Amino acid sequence: MKILHISLGLPPYRTGGLTKYSVDLMHSQGQEHQVFLLYPGKFTFSKRTAIKKNKPYGSISVYELVNPLPIPLLNGINQPEHFMKEIDHKVYEEFLIELKPEVIHVHTLMGIHKEFFETAKKLDIKIVFTTHDYFGLCPKVNLMDSKGNICNDFDDGKSCIECNVNALSLPMVHVMQSYPYRYLKDSSIVKSLRKIKKNQTKNNTVATSVEREIEEIDVNLATYYIELRDYYLTIFLLIDYFHFNSSIAKEQFEKYLDVNGKIVSISHQDISDYRQERKVKQRGNEVVRLGYLGPIDTYKGFYSLKNQLDSLKEKGYTNWHLGVYGDFVNDPDTYNPEYYTFYGRYNYSQLKDIFSEVDLLIIPSVCKETFGFIGLEAQSYGVPVMVSEYVGFKDLVQDGETGFIYKVNKHDFIDKLSMILDDTSLLDYINENLLKLDFPHLMEQHTKEIINLYQEVRAGEE
Repeated sequence: MKILHISLGLPPYRTGGLTKYSVDLMHSQGQEHQVFLLYPGKFTFSKRTAIKKNKPYGSISVYELVNPLPIPLLNGINQPEHFMKEIDHKVYEEFLIELKPEVIHVHTLMGIHKEFFETAKKLDIKIVFTTHDYFGLCPKVNLMDSKGNICNDFDDGKSCIECNVNALSLPMVHVMQSYPYRYLKDSSIVKSLRKIKKNQTKNNTVATSVEREIEEIDVNLATYYIELRDYYLTIFLLIDYFHFNSSIAKEQFEKYLDVNGKIVSISHQDISDYRQERKVKQRGNEVVRLGYLGPIDTYKGFYSLKNQLDSLKEKGYTNWHLGVYGDFVNDPDTYNPEYYTFYGRYNYSQLKDIFSEVDLLIIPSVCKETFGFIGLEAQSYGVPVMVSEYVGFKDLVQDGETGFIYKVNKHDFIDKLSMILDDTSLLDYINENLLKLDFPHLMEQHTKEIINLYQEVRAGEE
């Protein structure tokens, strides 16, 4: 089968769960199928959209879309009119007719013109879309409002103005798509600039400056956000089949669209069954080693977790310690070293050592997270997970048997964690159940499921 993937790009320039999944799936499919990648690339002075063949990435034939639509990533959109530019269908028509893919697997709508999807539809090429995030429904990707709550009111585009105040300028978006930036993105100067921008955005989550902006709402801008949503909803309607990576993702997309698809949990090539390597020990009264792996961010629930742990401490629960992996904070006044240790960034090769030091992983996301690889990674090492009801990975957790699922309110989290701290044998019980659990989440099996999913839309069949 000839399979064309649409994704953000390749490592090391692109990172994160979407890139990890799409690249690993392409490599796995490439063992038996012809696999191609089209990704949104650089901008040039000519501004003429073209598709250029790049050198292959392993077994993957790689094509770059030159002068795509802008790529906002997680930064938001404050000039929506530039994200709906029309182009001639011809550039996509020539590409697809020459390539002749039997199925197109889309991992993101970022950077790709509506004309691509219209052309694929015209040529009767089936399109499958994996719901990695909510871009297309939400310019900020995660369906969170400017105050850090779930966005339940689009308010005819006015809410988007508030959320996207700190979006990158168009020239900056272009710089971040440039070839030089690919080599400079991990330099200390660029990292510092990104950190400043991130802090600016974080501070404005609760800042009055945002509210001041909203007092003078630009009605035209709100209208552009309505048009932007309509633009992407039109694209979604051109998709033949939705691969929902969780029930959470399915539930959110079905609020906006009547779609055809099914839930298939995702995996990646570094997921293996390491459970037998975990030593289940009988616990005494020692401290329970809690773990948090991810960025220190509002939407990932870190600050909420910190507040809840502080509340537990005030109730007299002191038999816990939180190890934080992913970001580093040097603030012993706020984070007492007796209860918090920050280890900074980590990579996949360190997971075994990290999980050997964790009794209970906590995934406290306050956004509707479509999956959450870290939960599956922990489960593959036999580590109990306590997960918010908003995390898609909860589909693979049986509450009280193979992990814990809590409702996103302070009361339920504290009740469940205090129960564990009162009786740590509950963790032994979960550990034992995890060892007995069927574990069908290896990449080879997942690849077969996705190929079957393609067949369900009659891709590659006469």
